[in-house]
Amino acid sequence: VITVSPSQFNNHIVVPLTISQAYSQYRTDCLQRSRENTIYIYWQVLKGDMMLTLSNERIDSSKQVSTVRSLICYVAEKPAPDSTQYQENASYLNSGFPHQHDAVIRNCNYAANSNTFYIGCNTDDFMTFCLEIQRSTGKITLSHAGPNSLYNHTSISYTFGKTELDLSQLEYVHISAGTHTVPIRNLMICFDKQPDLHPTSDKQFKIDSSPIVVGDQDSPLIPCPNNVNCLLQLSANESTHNSKYSHPCRFSELCRNHEPYLTHEPHQVPSCQYDDKCVKLIDPIHRASYRHTDWPDFLIPCRFRQECRDKSDKHCIKYSHGEQVIKNTRLAGIQHNQSLVKKDQRTPCKWGPGCRDRGNREHCEKYSHSGNVLTPDNRANSSARGFQGPPITHTRRT
Repeated sequence: VITVSPSQFNNHIVVPLTISQAYSQYRTDCLQRSRENTIYIYWQVLKGDMMLTLSNERIDSSKQVSTVRSLICYVAEKPAPDSTQYQENASYLNSGFPHQHDAVIRNCNYAANSNTFYIGCNTDDFMTFCLEIQRSTGKITLSHAGPNSLYNHTSISYTFGKTELDLSQLEYVHISAGTHTVPIRNLMICFDKQPDLHPTSDKQFKIDSSPIVVGDQDSPLIPCPNNVNCLLQLSANESTHNSKYSHPCRFSELCRNHEPYLTHEPHQVPSCQYDDKCVKLIDPIHRASYRHTDWPDFLIPCRFRQECRDKSDKHCIKYSHGEQVIKNTRLAGIQHNQSLVKKDQRTPCKWGPGCRDRGNREHCEKYSHSGNVLTPDNRANSSARGFQGPPITHTRRT
């Protein structure tokens, strides 16, 4: 970092390397050289209010007034952040003498300028600039480089005639500051455009207002024959397999983070009456046949399958071991739908499970007796019909 002291642009620091010397290094280092007669000067500045001056001879700062006619590139001071109304001083290109800066600003006597050069930029950090000099055409362009070039596309350009300023004669690069100290770093003289300093954006991008399709209607992937039991979907070569085959998502349609290789079809099964306190949370078939709040419908396939020796609840509540859960899930869904249809066709009995006419065939064909409340009269019969027993508490693991 070079710290340039304020001097009202009277004291000039000369860059050690001239343009000719920089070009000689470029010819030595680059086997494929650009055919364009163009110079790119990059540098970074903090706060602004500095001048980059190019001339055909070295400017002598000991002289009170420089008589060397130069190409002047002035970068204005950054706008005040606490100002109620945005106001930006002019950044400009000109040919002339650095000490004339105040008169140039006062009389707007510059070749080209901009008062919107900082709009949208991050001015709290070092700002990167690019001065492009096309010596064959006489065109000069000052623009942003680095991240700020994505947000401010303003460029200051002017084409000088040879009688006005002969760009082919420029050799020395000077830097100077105006009214305050200016840190400058990474000044480079290049003869090729530096792609990493000119990030690009997609100018053809348009916001797609069409609705997002959730589901797999147009999925080009082939359903994997091993479905949820597939081990390849989680293997080291998953990208190859998953780019061709789809697999059911463990959370079905309740998934919040859709992956392109997973399907999210509605999982039409009944909810378990014991929910997250069910004793069968370690049973993959039960998990797939009944819904449990905050638990996935399908388990992660264990790589050891039936040969796995870990029979602990901690392991089994998370991993399956080759059980045919999809087949059992479809059967459970069909049975559930059939029971709903049957239920809808009958009138709920007001006595529920405690009805004394449950043994009457004609009564049961007309009235349904669903419910979870067991009376002393029917508790024994209900137990015989296969209730899962009292719930236990599992600690949810991820």
